[in-house]
Order: sequence, then C-alpha cells, then structure tokens
Amino acid sequence: MATVRTLPVGADFILTHHAKSYDYISPSKLDLTGQHVLITGAAHEDGVGYATATAFARAGASRIACCDLHGISDDIITKLKSAATLANRDEPLVLGYEVDISSQESVKAMYNSIAEEFSGRLDILVNNAAHMEPYKPFLESDPDIYWRTWEVNIRGLFNMARAFLPMQLSSYSKSRSSCIMMNVSSSGALSVHPGSGSYRSSKLAVLRWT
Repeated sequence: MATVRTLPVGADFILTHHAKSYDYISPSKLDLTGQHVLITGAAHEDGVGYATATAFARAGASRIACCDLHGISDDIITKLKSAATLANRDEPLVLGYEVDISSQESVKAMYNSIAEEFSGRLDILVNNAAHMEPYKPFLESDPDIYWRTWEVNIRGLFNMARAFLPMQLSSYSKSRSSCIMMNVSSSGALSVHPGSGSYRSSKLAVLRWT
C-alpha cells in the first residue's frame, strides 16, 4: 500500500495556536472615543463579529453598526451597550441591520441609513460576514449552494467596499481620523480539507484581494 505524504501548508507554520486573548491587547487600553464603526456578520454571541463589536464597545467607539443576514437582535444591541458601560465608557449608539451583503440593493439601503445615523462619517469597516457550504464531495455538491459561498465571501466584500469606502475616504479627508477596512479571512485559506473547496478558495481570494 502506498504511503500518503501530507505536505505542510500555511496553517502549519504557526507552532502555537492561541484561542484566548490577553491583557496586552485588551481593548480597554485603547481610546476610540468619537470613532464610528461598522461590523458585518455580528448576529451570534459565539461568533467573531460579535466579539469584534464587543471589543470596539469596550474601547469606547461612539457609534457601532452591526449587520447580519438574519438581523441583529435587541439582546445583542443591549449587550454591546452594556459592554461599553461596564468598561467605564460612554454608552454608544448601536444600530442593527438585516442585510444580504451579496445584494447591492440590500447594502445600499443600509448605507443610506448609516449615512444619516452616523452623520456621513465612517472610520472603521470590518468585513466579517461569510458563508460556508456544507461539507460534501465536489460531485455531490449543489452548484447554487457551492457558488453562494463566493457570492457572499467575495461579491459581498466587493459590495461593501464599493458602498462604504467613499464614505470612509470622505470622513478621513475631513477629520484625519481613522480610515480602516479590515477583511476577515480564515485559517481555511491556508489549509486543505476535502469537501470545502468553495469556502477555502474564497477565503484565499479574500487574502489576495485585500
């Protein structure tokens, strides 16, 4: 029987993987007072988007908008406000939106609302929302579901950047504050696993696009 040799991939280059934060990078050490932030894919308390929004709240961001395909619950909004006050920050304005980032029309509707609520200012955009197709052999996969991953992970990122980057650049030209766009990829971009080719290739594309 032939021996299958596993080649090292990008995810193997890091010897120690960390799953917990530490005090040196605590958001409480930052002061983002006056900053306006938008995070996509922030509906779930166990997700990266919610954790990111919580960190911005603890760092003192004054206005935080969160969106998700499934909307943002009142409970999430309340917890983000509490995260700020528990960190001895002023309570921020927190907005929640139900948005399909793969749809230009859906993104445009959110843009119009945020432009009004944020007085035309956006300092930081975190493109976190993503989709992963079910694990299946390629020939058993549904083409529409397979391609949906790219529609969200790549076209969605494109739609968000096209809509909000002009607002960010305009904000920076006026205030000389932050002008940051963070595109969240995944360790899946640097590893291989049968049955998830669409997700992993799309996340690699995020790295190359960024």
